[in-house]
Amino acid sequence: MNNTCWISILVFLSVLSVFGLVACDGSGSGGGGGGAGSGVNPPQLTGTNPTANNTSALSGALITATFDKRMKAGSAGTFVVHGEQTGRRTGLYTGGGSQTLVFNPDDAFKIGEILEITLTGALTATDVAALDPPVVYRFWAEALAGSGSFGADPPILGQAGARGLAAGDWDHDGDIDLAVANFSNSTVVKMENNGLGTFSTTGGTIIGQSGASAVIALDWDGDGFLDLAVANHGSSSVEFLGNDGSGAFNSVDEIFGQSGALALAAGDWNGDGDIDLAVANFSGNEVAILENDGAGTFADVEAIGGLFGADALAAGDWDGDGDLDLAVANRTGNSVVVLKNDGDGGFTGGTTIGIQSGATSLATGDWDNDGDLDLAVANSIAGAGEVAILQNDGTGVFTDIAAVTGMTGTSAVVAGDWDGDGDLDLAVANSTAGAGEVAILQNDGSSNFSVDNTVGSQTGASGLVAGDWDGNNTLDLAVANSGGNNVTALINAP
Repeated sequence: MNNTCWISILVFLSVLSVFGLVACDGSGSGGGGGGAGSGVNPPQLTGTNPTANNTSALSGALITATFDKRMKAGSAGTFVVHGEQTGRRTGLYTGGGSQTLVFNPDDAFKIGEILEITLTGALTATDVAALDPPVVYRFWAEALAGSGSFGADPPILGQAGARGLAAGDWDHDGDIDLAVANFSNSTVVKMENNGLGTFSTTGGTIIGQSGASAVIALDWDGDGFLDLAVANHGSSSVEFLGNDGSGAFNSVDEIFGQSGALALAAGDWNGDGDIDLAVANFSGNEVAILENDGAGTFADVEAIGGLFGADALAAGDWDGDGDLDLAVANRTGNSVVVLKNDGDGGFTGGTTIGIQSGATSLATGDWDNDGDLDLAVANSIAGAGEVAILQNDGTGVFTDIAAVTGMTGTSAVVAGDWDGDGDLDLAVANSTAGAGEVAILQNDGSSNFSVDNTVGSQTGASGLVAGDWDGNNTLDLAVANSGGNNVTALINAP
């Protein structure tokens, strides 16, 4: 065989070898993504801006995610942004072909709003390797001003055993509205904001609930309009109220088998880009995980038992591994139980934090500004009532470091930056302090809380929610008064 023939054979074998390598790493035409066995390492997230758990992100900030590889462009299905008070966000995606992907939202964040970001497994690098596992994280939009001194507006009457509150822009007119769960007459009442912080109930009453105990806002179908879910204690169910885009709600589904449902939490448990639910079932001593199929249909996929009087829920990434965990307040068990997420939306019981007497409510935030999420617990029968401050060491291990005492019948706690100084403070509903009151607890930035002032005449205060009702860039409050059968807006002075 002459030299020319040998050269031709060697060239042919070299070409086969090259194509074989391309096929093995999955980056050739027709190759799969960079999953297990592909030979290509998945991209790793190296940083975000705003950072995870940031408590004062600029309201007009770009959202960026930086990786260790050049990435293909993000999209509404792969780089998902949900606003707690605004639903799924739209905007411009840029950065494809670089290591940093950018989302520029069409509208600024609402004051004090929690933003949840999901970087799904459909995000891929330019070498076709897919992000694995997905990453879910949250941050808080800044409050631009505020004194932390609140005045009460005239109460919104006509409620019946008002228990739970939710806040969001139901009708997309730019201001934040309210919804209240009325336990005694089994209704949800929608309260429309006129943009100046004055609410009316002309938006309508949604009947057919049964012992409505909690209501939560979430955009379950990703259409940009906030829907509602209601925990019905009487019928042991969760009812789903769909928003038609104008702020009108209609019942679209109900999931039964939730024994004594009392509380709800929402978040993307499995990192697929849609918002799921968790239900605290007081009578069943369990937490149920309801998984969303992306179109707003939920399936009851898991029940975590062994709890005692599950009364409240909070979601957050306690251990910094890129998925959302849960914490459960156990009223009769006098404890808080931390449930860890396996990354696929499955939860296992973690640590139990005891000596929480009659735990009835939870709030989460980075109290000491160290980058991880801490907890606060409203304890209704600890002496005269208290709020326990639980500090996270960054791995999801909490230490009970302090108790703010002097409360009476503590029934709800919520976090927000009342004074606009960049750290999260607390507000506490006290149901039996004289006629009832809301106590404002200021944070010194190092997890040291003290009572700054109180807002009285809140009869049977049982629920709290925060938002900027009057559009003046300060974070206000609303309180559900089960004894007074009303809802009162508390306006934060600039």
